[in-house]
This record gives sequence, C-alpha cells and structure tokens, in this order.
Amino acid sequence: MSAQVFADKVQFGLTVSIGMAEATVSMSGIDTLMGAADHALYQTKAEGRNRCIAWAPPPPASKAAE
Repeated sequence: MSAQVFADKVQFGLTVSIGMAEATVSMSGIDTLMGAADHALYQTKAEGRNRCIAWAPPPPASKAAE
C-alpha cells in the first residue's frame, strides 16, 4: 500500500509494511505470537517493504522429512 499525503501544503509519500501471525495451539503465550508477527514484519521489510507477509509455522517434523 502506498499513497501520496498532503499535510499543511506539503506532499510526501507514505508506504506500509505489515507483518501478521495467527496463534497456534503450540504457542506458549502472547509473547510468542508477537514474536512471530515481528519476524514477519522484519521479513517484509527485508523483501522490499510496502507489502504484507503472514508468518507461517514450520511444518511438523513428520512432514518436513518428506
């Protein structure tokens, strides 16, 4: 998302980067959830900003080996 914003006769550009995460039953609490969302935010900024990325939990060990 990007937009041109006017404030007091001054124009400037605005971009938004969003990192989000969904709580899972394996998470130990709100700090873990916030950490996952924070990780997604840093990932979106590293990939060029101005985007939205959802954190995904790693696959279960049984699926990762396939």
